Amino acid sequence: MLSEIREIMRGNVLVLTVCSTLWRMSVDIVWGYLALYIIALGGEYETIGQVMAVGNVASMLLYPLGGYLADYQGRIKVMAYMTYVYAFTFLIYVFTDSWQGVAVGIFLQSLVTFYFPAMQALMADSIPADKRGLGFAATMAIPGAFGIASPLIGGWLIDVYGIKRAVKSLYAVGFFVALLVATLRLKFLKETREDNGEGEIEISIGNVPRLIIDAYRDTIRVVREAPRRIITFSILVSTVAFFVSMASPFWIIRATEIIKVDTTQWGTFALVNGAVNVLLSFPAGRLVDKWNKKWIAGVSLILCAVPSFLFLYATKPIHVLVLLMVATIPNTFINPAFQSLFTEMIPPEKRGRMFAALGGAGIWVTGGAWATGMIAMVSITAGTLLSGYVYRYNNSLPWIILSISMAALGVLMIVLIKDSEESEG
Repeated sequence: MLSEIREIMRGNVLVLTVCSTLWRMSVDIVWGYLALYIIALGGEYETIGQVMAVGNVASMLLYPLGGYLADYQGRIKVMAYMTYVYAFTFLIYVFTDSWQGVAVGIFLQSLVTFYFPAMQALMADSIPADKRGLGFAATMAIPGAFGIASPLIGGWLIDVYGIKRAVKSLYAVGFFVALLVATLRLKFLKETREDNGEGEIEISIGNVPRLIIDAYRDTIRVVREAPRRIITFSILVSTVAFFVSMASPFWIIRATEIIKVDTTQWGTFALVNGAVNVLLSFPAGRLVDKWNKKWIAGVSLILCAVPSFLFLYATKPIHVLVLLMVATIPNTFINPAFQSLFTEMIPPEKRGRMFAALGGAGIWVTGGAWATGMIAMVSITAGTLLSGYVYRYNNSLPWIILSISMAALGVLMIVLIKDSEESEG
């Protein structure tokens, strides 16, 4: 297995993995505590969902443009230049003292993440077709290994220095890390987009409105031409992301308010679960390559339903730790399976636009969901927006809904997704 990982970890895959590792060692220290930070700044339960939904809406606005530029202009410049802009949005968190300021920061930060389809397409282009499961698993596990202590460090800093001072300081560190990541991407990544004979598109400030209109038109055309199998898969994954997002901001809230877990303990639990994820990621990737991907995804979703439901019966910190660990085991298989399934469904020349429109999502059932396509963004936005209201109405309801939906969607994944006869390059 080590020789296979070394074969994968070169060129673009290595650079992208190093950049992701830097993120995990810095930004991940604070991200898991954002809900608590919003409450500390005077927000309510509903505010948490509203702030996170604002970020998802911002991401959606320019996402088609990111996919459009990735396929017609190339992946590298879009990623690098927007990462520089992304870096300066961290300063908003450093200087704001209100949850409204946090909302502005999340909006602007999310607005420039339209480069994500380019990054997804570049990674998909750069991993050998017969090793996608292992490749995607490695690109998640290696950063996870280096960032494994980040949540614990964040929890300890919050306990020692207070949440406001700790979060501001950590976002200041994030600013410098983001500048470094942008520079690495610009200097060391190599373009994979092949010349399609149409030439590059003109990019200028005055041309941006027309580019956005063209990108939306092209996205609509790509969706219309997409095979039904891709549409079905995208809708199923996006629905999973919706229900995960409805509960995700409140795992830590319920744990701290009802079960009386402190932030250092929560960080310790995250470290333990990160270790479990890292240990299982490489075997999970190998199995995704060798076994039926839709069955792996479907069964893993069904298994995640069990700890989600049992979380309602946790009364001690040790119960929370055990349930988080149990949820981590099947969840480790889900994202490599999702990414591999989607990548093998689409041709390379359309990957940027397909990822932007239909790319689905990744999930961490106990922590959140992230979108790689607009349909998933709409789902995550709706889920996070509703989350605070659902939790306020009944603080058990998010996990009841989550467990039922995960089991049902796992079955639908197995039944509705058709097996591909062969992988595309």
